[in-house]
Amino acid sequence: MGRRRRDSNKRKKTMTAAAAGSTGDRITALPLELRARIVSLLSFREIVQLTTVSRPWRYIDHHTPVVDINLYDFQFFVVGGICFDDKHSVLALSRRARDASASRVETLRLAYAFADGRMRRHAHRIIALADARDIRIESGHVDQLVQDAWTLDLPPAARDLLVAAHKHLVPAITGPGAAALRKLTLNKSLVLREWPHLPSLRSLNLDGVTVEAPFAPGSWCPRLEELDMFCCNIEHARVDIRLPCLRFLDMDHVDVRPPCGKHGDDEAFGIITIDAPVLLEFDMDCGAAGATTDYKSFTLRAPGLRLLCWRNQFAERVVIDVGNPGSVKLGAIRLTTIYYREMEQYREQMMRMLQGLLPDLPPESVADVARPYLTQGECSSDSDDEEPKDEKLICDLTELMSRGI
Repeated sequence: MGRRRRDSNKRKKTMTAAAAGSTGDRITALPLELRARIVSLLSFREIVQLTTVSRPWRYIDHHTPVVDINLYDFQFFVVGGICFDDKHSVLALSRRARDASASRVETLRLAYAFADGRMRRHAHRIIALADARDIRIESGHVDQLVQDAWTLDLPPAARDLLVAAHKHLVPAITGPGAAALRKLTLNKSLVLREWPHLPSLRSLNLDGVTVEAPFAPGSWCPRLEELDMFCCNIEHARVDIRLPCLRFLDMDHVDVRPPCGKHGDDEAFGIITIDAPVLLEFDMDCGAAGATTDYKSFTLRAPGLRLLCWRNQFAERVVIDVGNPGSVKLGAIRLTTIYYREMEQYREQMMRMLQGLLPDLPPESVADVARPYLTQGECSSDSDDEEPKDEKLICDLTELMSRGI
């Protein structure tokens, strides 16, 4: 009886050990490509450490599609300052670059101090060795604007670049990958003083960028198809967006104004010209009324435009040309009064915009035709005071353009 019990316990232990071994074998037995994608969720530092686990994992760092390196992890404090030491990443990437059977790096995520010369040189070596298609670099927070100009050399495979940093200058983008770059995203509080020449660029995303250079993208990225700007400041009066290939344009909280302290809050400033013959969608949104500086002039030539959304951006002069008959089929215009402008001024802007959108109608009849699709009223407010409430004026372009269909 006791012997049978001992044999039964031994069999259970053997089965448990076999099950545990088979679980580990299942992961190791997965195809190399799948294992590489799974471990790409780790930092590259951890992936290099994983190569010492066993023979099947020895070259896993040669096949991960994502390389994620944070050079801040390699800083350490010494007497008199901060030192930096990272040899393993470069050595591992060098071995990978020499391995003919290695997989290409799809995405490189790299965090480092842009203003630290030694760390920047090390980072640029990593960028060159990885030769990734999608490159995403980010720098830490600083209190004051870093005035040092710097250069970013892109490797041949680069097609998508994101640069994110607080209070740094946008780098000069050079190298063999610059001419082939298709998408550029500039993020956080970057300052752009000189536009890079990117002849193949198709998509540009500016988020929180201050533009000190003249804004004329047609001269440095003539093949741009998508331009997306969010919470940006443009410190030049003239904004010339003349792009023959542009199809999508989004201007969300874009403030065209001179540098701080050189302009009155209620003075119009910008002269905006958009000439885009194949533009399909245009979205202008300044958020709350008065959140951005009024325009002196706004001109739009877009004979292929299909969707127009406009919210709370006031312009003293508006000229819109969308062909004849008008091409716009969808969208809305929303205007809200502010304390230093009367509703009549917003109605005048609305009529000027509608005259451009309805070129087949005589100007004097536009107001009558549009009246059923206009909504005017007071804005809702939580305040109980007796001050005059803001008013809103809305035109439903989708309904207006579909009348009689």
